[in-house]
Amino acid sequence: MRRALVGLVLVACSGQSGTLAISLATAPGSNLLDSAESLKLTLTYPAQTTTATRSSTGFDITIDVPADGNASQLYVDALDATGTLLATGQSPPFALGAEDSTLVVYMAPPLSVGVAPVALASGRDQIAAGSLGYGVILAGGIGAAGALDDVEIYNGFTHALQTGMVLPAARGAMALGIGQNGVVYFFGGTDATGATVGNLWRFDTTVAPNGSYIDDGDQAGVARTGALALAIDSNDDYLVTGTPPGALSGTAGTVTARTDFTALPDQGATVVGSDGVASTIMAGVAGSTTGLVRFRAGAFDTPDGMSIAARTGHTVVALEAGKVAVVCGGSAFPDALVIDAATAAASIVPTVPAVPVSECAAAATSRYVVIAGGSDATGAVSAAVDIYDATTLAYVASTTLVTPRTGASAVALPNGQILFAGGVDAEGNFVETLELFTPDSPE
Repeated sequence: MRRALVGLVLVACSGQSGTLAISLATAPGSNLLDSAESLKLTLTYPAQTTTATRSSTGFDITIDVPADGNASQLYVDALDATGTLLATGQSPPFALGAEDSTLVVYMAPPLSVGVAPVALASGRDQIAAGSLGYGVILAGGIGAAGALDDVEIYNGFTHALQTGMVLPAARGAMALGIGQNGVVYFFGGTDATGATVGNLWRFDTTVAPNGSYIDDGDQAGVARTGALALAIDSNDDYLVTGTPPGALSGTAGTVTARTDFTALPDQGATVVGSDGVASTIMAGVAGSTTGLVRFRAGAFDTPDGMSIAARTGHTVVALEAGKVAVVCGGSAFPDALVIDAATAAASIVPTVPAVPVSECAAAATSRYVVIAGGSDATGAVSAAVDIYDATTLAYVASTTLVTPRTGASAVALPNGQILFAGGVDAEGNFVETLELFTPDSPE
């Protein structure tokens, strides 16, 4: 559901102007904003707050701001007649320019999860998902009929799905690497026959109308499925998890086996440490290692005493302040493990998430870590969503998914929301519904 909200008229000193037309979106069928009597709009640049009262025609606000190319962000709060906050939303950062454009702000109660305005074309899990800066790319997956070739991009500025050119062949559980200048790399996965494959494809998202591919062919000897491609520099070079470790070179269009380590856990994240050096932290089960592997300054090491990291059904999330968190993994691992990328020092945060689950969906923004869904010790699919502080992992709040699911993907959007996509529901059906976590407005 969308409702016209406000026009921002951007006027530069030169006399050039543009109109940024803002509309609101809510979950489909929602009447959340029907009782809204006022809207509070906060613009971060130039810093100002404007409040509008509902009229017979709705809300209509025009704000003059300089179209000087600076970045700004918009926060919207909807309040009822008593001043009670009903819903909140925020835009990604956008440039104040002298051209006409549109922006959609998704509104929901703070710290809630709701249905997105659009859904996937069909239900699936094992999606290759990653952030493009302006939104989330969702590629391939396994659905009721097997592997899929769909490519869709959830746009965080419009809350709409953009359809990309289909994959060269159907794939599930691909490794995905986000490269420079709008390039995305897809490697390996499971094909339509259920076989594990080793093809490498380069997808250029900037080519009109819906992208284009370069097929770098079958990479001999390194086929795998369910792996991650973890960036190790800014030159489109990646570590590919699994056995043997893979080295993906985007510029060369190759994936080759690394010989300096035996096996890498399938879950990991890259983060810049407190000393400014990037580290890739991988945790899980990898041959005879302790369960924790770090790649730093071009070399691998295995910090001692980390057998707690040798779990399955978990995920690794990059945190603020140069750390990663290892979360989920079932009843045997009811606690989160936080690892400092620079020192490899580890600490345990008890009871994160609140109920132990495997195959949860987890992602972090600058403010929050959100852990959703998964399967508990009995195999029941969970609807639980736990929200934690992104710096300390201190508990903040809990809510629920609209559709309980396990094996979903979670990726942060540029406006501080988190998108949950795919997975399998409590009846064993593949999920097509997309859901959004909405944060509260910053103070």
